[in-house]
Amino acid sequence: MDGVTKQLADYFERLEKTGELAIEAIKEQIDIEAGRTESEIRAGTPTDTGGLARSFAAAKIDTPKKYGYRLEYEGNAPNGEPYAKIANILDSGTSTIKPRRFIIKAVKKLKGLDDRAALRFEEKTKEISE
Repeated sequence: MDGVTKQLADYFERLEKTGELAIEAIKEQIDIEAGRTESEIRAGTPTDTGGLARSFAAAKIDTPKKYGYRLEYEGNAPNGEPYAKIANILDSGTSTIKPRRFIIKAVKKLKGLDDRAALRFEEKTKEISE
C-alpha cells in the first residue's frame, strides 16, 4: 500500500467513525433530554386529579428510521374523558381553571437541544481527530 492509498484508507476510516459518533451523540442527548422532560412532567402532574398521574407513560421509539420518545397521557378517566385532554386543560387553563403550565415548562427546556447534541458530538469527535 503506497502513502496516498494509506492516507485515503485512514481518511475513510475516520469518516466512517465520525458518522457513527454523530448518531451516537444525538441518541445520547435525546435520551438525557427525554429523561429530564419525563421526570419534570411526572413531578408537575397534579396528583389531585384521580388517575391522571398514573396515566402518564413514556415509550422509547427506536426503529431504523426513527429514534426518540413518546411521552403522553394514555387512556380515559372513569367518566370517559381522555387523560390527555385533562392534562392539556390543566396545563393551559380555562376561564375557570388556573393554568399550571407543568407540560409547557418541561417542553420549553428542550430549546437548544440541537446545540447540546452538537456539543456532545464535538466532544466525541475529539477522540478520533487527535
